[in-house]
Amino acid sequence: MTAVFRRTATSLGLILAAQAAHADLTPQQVWTDWKDYLASSGYEVSAQEATSGDTLTVSDLKLTLQIPDEDATINMQIPSIDLTGRSGKVSVSYPNPLVISVSGVEAGGAETVGSGNIVINHTGMVLEASGDPSNLTYVHAWDSLEMTLADLAEDGRPIPPEAVSVKVTLGASDGTATMKTGAMRDIDQTFTIASVDYDFRFDDPTSDDGGTMTGGLTDLTMDARGTIPAQMDTQTMKAMLDAGFTVDGGFTYGAGKSNIDGVGDGEAFTMSSASQGGELRFAMTRDSLAYDVAANAMQVTVAAPEMPFPVSFEMARAALKLAFPTAKTEEPQDFALGLTLGDFTMSDMIWGMFDPSGKLPRDPATVALDLTGKAALLFDMMDPEQASKAGMSGAMPADLESLQINDLKVSAVGADLSGNGAFTFDSSDMASFNGIPKPTGKVDLALTGANALIDKLIEMGLVSQQDAMGARMMMGMIAVPGDGPDSLKSTIEINEAGNILANGQRIK
Repeated sequence: MTAVFRRTATSLGLILAAQAAHADLTPQQVWTDWKDYLASSGYEVSAQEATSGDTLTVSDLKLTLQIPDEDATINMQIPSIDLTGRSGKVSVSYPNPLVISVSGVEAGGAETVGSGNIVINHTGMVLEASGDPSNLTYVHAWDSLEMTLADLAEDGRPIPPEAVSVKVTLGASDGTATMKTGAMRDIDQTFTIASVDYDFRFDDPTSDDGGTMTGGLTDLTMDARGTIPAQMDTQTMKAMLDAGFTVDGGFTYGAGKSNIDGVGDGEAFTMSSASQGGELRFAMTRDSLAYDVAANAMQVTVAAPEMPFPVSFEMARAALKLAFPTAKTEEPQDFALGLTLGDFTMSDMIWGMFDPSGKLPRDPATVALDLTGKAALLFDMMDPEQASKAGMSGAMPADLESLQINDLKVSAVGADLSGNGAFTFDSSDMASFNGIPKPTGKVDLALTGANALIDKLIEMGLVSQQDAMGARMMMGMIAVPGDGPDSLKSTIEINEAGNILANGQRIK
């Protein structure tokens, strides 16, 4: 069932919001463009076509998509779509409600393994196309749109409505999209949605397991650009990327919330979260992949019977950034890693588990890391066979050329560590540092509050005097006094000879 409904998102986007202009565009030209688009995305398309006056009615629309990685086929059916020519433009209208039938069949099998209907109720929906067949602009809007699942079945057996319930409600939306078609199809779209609310419910009739997940987002804005080859093999991501498929886009939102309440294996649990805005960026080409996700003012609370009390924490900002090469290349490519957990705080009940007397400072904690560099990937990550061999070999997956530590910060319980630096790496020398490329470069570090923190840990009985003495001796070997009280600084350098120096003194 998961496979059946997961793959419908692409098709819904194509049909409901397939998105300038001049010339007398005809309904047939728009419909032909849709068919070409669907076919280039891997769908088999069949439909009945009838023209009456200025309106082309497409009925009994069937879409079939092969899913090789799950050895299955997804079938979708849409009852009808009307395309009407008006003043050189084409308006598109759908039944209300629009019922999209979805079913899944295992490869080589005749029996449906899962089926159901996606029921879409909409108000104020407008979709209009203009331009010419090689350069189309679509504008869309709706006042509200609600999607629910109905008539679910698995292996031919109906699933009771009370067992699974899914509802997604979208607030007012508008947007535009352009499609320029040549050897490639270039897509550029933007849209806004006032709100997105979801309500998922599950109740296993054969056990006590069940639960609900509700939540939503507000002020959603989205932009996306991409290139889709006119002809490509959609059976593998590698084949699509090799043909020229690319995507680059993201979204932002104003606020978000979620609540989960359920029972699993007889144990009840709840979790709630909220944030005050966030964003997600994503980009993929044949050679690289990048993610950038962040949330502001996060609040999370989890409760379960095995927990003595609810666990709750907050963060002013949580962010993760990843960018790395995905294709085997001779020349090193850029990569990046960024992590931010800013102003992290947790409830006093959690603090009380290991610091009941409140000896440790409970100021907000921060962990931040920003790395960039260059590396040459030694295999094609999008090729499943190569990726499997690389994972099993245990060998280095890439030749690392350089690493830049743009920012390092760890601030917690009264201590603060910061640093930056840069290194280059020699892959021809794997012996000097036990199987990793020999590094050359330096990192500058600064530490404050360490001795005060050690004193508190001794007082709490978490660290022995002997262990504390060893830690302080180590700090004395690799660091020198800083500019303020209880501060240390250190420059750790690895030179061309492979020696490790701390503030100019050789330690290896």
